[in-house]
Amino acid sequence: MKEAGVIQRIEGEEIFLSCHSDAACKSCGASSFCKTQGREIIARNRRRLSLHEGDQVEFFLPPGRTIFSGFIVLIFPLLTFIAGFLMADRLLPDSGEGLKALFGLAGLGAGFAASYIYNYINKEKNYPEVIKKI
Repeated sequence: MKEAGVIQRIEGEEIFLSCHSDAACKSCGASSFCKTQGREIIARNRRRLSLHEGDQVEFFLPPGRTIFSGFIVLIFPLLTFIAGFLMADRLLPDSGEGLKALFGLAGLGAGFAASYIYNYINKEKNYPEVIKKI
């Protein structure tokens, strides 16, 4: 996914961009309540382009990485909730729904914790990459 942005500031390896509202934003169904417009995005300059504040650039985030990130943040915790609920059903078959729900919530918390740790460890790898000046 390629997007355009303006460099707001550069701090070491991190480039802080603000996004434009373009045709892709207007055609998106979530454009009316989207939170990315006017928000800073952190990107990397792996190609060592000569960049300065105020430059318009194009940055790229592979769609597969976007889909995987969505899975890790949203779907994985849901799966761990289900796993916790089912584990309580197997380990404690005579327990009530309340205890199973608590195991599910513990699984949900573990899923969110694992998601946070994964994203913290891989945060630099998950940044978009500036590919060219516009």
